[in-house]
Amino acid sequence: MSIRIAVRSLLCCALLSGAAAWAEDEHSGEGRIEYREKVMKVLAAQSGAVGDILKYKLPHGADILVHAKGLQAASKLVVPSFKVKAMKDGGGARAEIWEKWEEFVAASKVLEDATDELVVAAEAGDMKAVGAAMRA
Repeated sequence: MSIRIAVRSLLCCALLSGAAAWAEDEHSGEGRIEYREKVMKVLAAQSGAVGDILKYKLPHGADILVHAKGLQAASKLVVPSFKVKAMKDGGGARAEIWEKWEEFVAASKVLEDATDELVVAAEAGDMKAVGAAMRA
């Protein structure tokens, strides 16, 4: 699964309409939602930046490593940011995330592994490998 597809899949899980606001502990459900939405936006922005550099052959090849490391770091925040169920009317997270938690964790692991491969390719400065890692 490509990084872009993995990010999109996780974004779909996170950004589709949800049910009423709800949190399982003393922390603000609203705060948890705001935080995880930002984590997902970071993933989308970093992935999009790498994709734009490759697609448009922009002169920012050296920046790919920065974006790859950003993706790698943010990918490790996905599972922790969703661990506690928190939803809001018109919000992104669907109940299926928690109902199918193991599947969500597995998809997140695929993303983490893909970003690790992307970092290795970017560190080597191999744009073909970077492209392959983005499509992997």
